[in-house]
Amino acid sequence: MTVGMLLSFRTANRRRNLDDYDESDEVWCVLDTELDSNLTGRMLAKAGGKVRLALSTPCFDFWLLLHHKDHRAPFQAAGDAEKALKCVLPGWSKGNTRFADFRDGVDDACRRAKAADPEGENHMRNPSTSVWRLVESIQASAKA
Repeated sequence: MTVGMLLSFRTANRRRNLDDYDESDEVWCVLDTELDSNLTGRMLAKAGGKVRLALSTPCFDFWLLLHHKDHRAPFQAAGDAEKALKCVLPGWSKGNTRFADFRDGVDDACRRAKAADPEGENHMRNPSTSVWRLVESIQASAKA
């Protein structure tokens, strides 16, 4: 998703009837930083208050990898995270991502991601992901 798309999303969201939303509703956008600090800064600035960001550096594939193993070494490029994931899950591909392959590792992925970035705010730490914040929000809503 580009910054322009995110801005369009925000504009459309503002136009919606606020009566459709409960006060506890949240809007999340899951994005890759692609190791680009300028892009990440623009995404954070454009997101604003109601849209929460779950960012992964360098990419979402790192979040998926954490479901199967811990990984702390920096990636040189987003493609390196994809390769690391394919090493632990050889049948995986971007077009063939099945929740069943990751379901049992959700808690492990959250724990590992929090260990690398406890506040989920150091968006350019390589590697890091704040997707765990979204998962915890969903889990808390399910319990309510």
